[in-house]
Amino acid sequence: MTAEITVVSGKGGTGKTSVTAAFAKLAGRTVICDLDVDAADLHILLQPEILETTAFEGGKIAIFEQNMCKGCVLCERYCRFGAIAKIDGVIKFDPLRCEGCGVCAQFCPFGAIVMRPRRAGQWFRSRTPFGTMLHAELYPGEENSGLLVTQLREEARDAAREEGCDYILSDGPPGIGCPVISAVSGTGFVVIVTEPTVSGVHDLRRIADLCNHFSRPVGVLLNKADLNLALADEVGALCAERGYPVLARIPYEPAVVRALVEGRTLDSVTENGIADGIKHAWQTVISSLGRKEKCQQHANNMPTT
Repeated sequence: MTAEITVVSGKGGTGKTSVTAAFAKLAGRTVICDLDVDAADLHILLQPEILETTAFEGGKIAIFEQNMCKGCVLCERYCRFGAIAKIDGVIKFDPLRCEGCGVCAQFCPFGAIVMRPRRAGQWFRSRTPFGTMLHAELYPGEENSGLLVTQLREEARDAAREEGCDYILSDGPPGIGCPVISAVSGTGFVVIVTEPTVSGVHDLRRIADLCNHFSRPVGVLLNKADLNLALADEVGALCAERGYPVLARIPYEPAVVRALVEGRTLDSVTENGIADGIKHAWQTVISSLGRKEKCQQHANNMPTT
């Protein structure tokens, strides 16, 4: 049975995407999913080859037929978003203000307004050296990111069944909003990547509360663990209090930056025990899922990146 693992963080910039990329290399038979649809960047490290592109319809938009309009201004009266206005005796429609609620179309007595699907982005099925990858692009200013996350997860599950994969490994969105809820609800295991900063600890508590609400098992990876030892101890105490395993304490290491610039994953960084820490974290995750695979065995058979 395929196990679903989602890597999240309470805030951006903790290193969750770098951790996900390293896990993807170590995992073996895996479907990889980038659920950070508002600012996807896992593809930068994994360099996927796009095989299929599909439009994402994130709702509806009003289409205004000027030639059918009789100027009754009922649409202007009922629109609460300022998308319709009568200017110089002519009804003008602003699609950027339209929220797709459909009230204008409902009340137009002349059928001058109809609702049509709104293209809000696109999603991709791609091939990487480490397995099939599902990822997406949500257009700037568009909504329904949670719906797009849900669609990607469904596509990833279908791909995992088709290919007989052991894992679905997802890079989740930061924060605790709608797309994060869509990413963690129902997943098999949540990896929270955090850092020993004031905002890092604060947002760790928030995302931990969210995971607790959905009764999801959690493990915490502390990145840049030696930046503030007092706050690192606070993270450790929080994990002990809630029964979360600390998957690894990854120290700050300039070699990590060099590796990412060169397109290499964290498991290739031998300095300061980075690679060993990442591999230990992955082993702890699969042990928590009851899996016995050895990540090093998978890594030895994978191409170098």
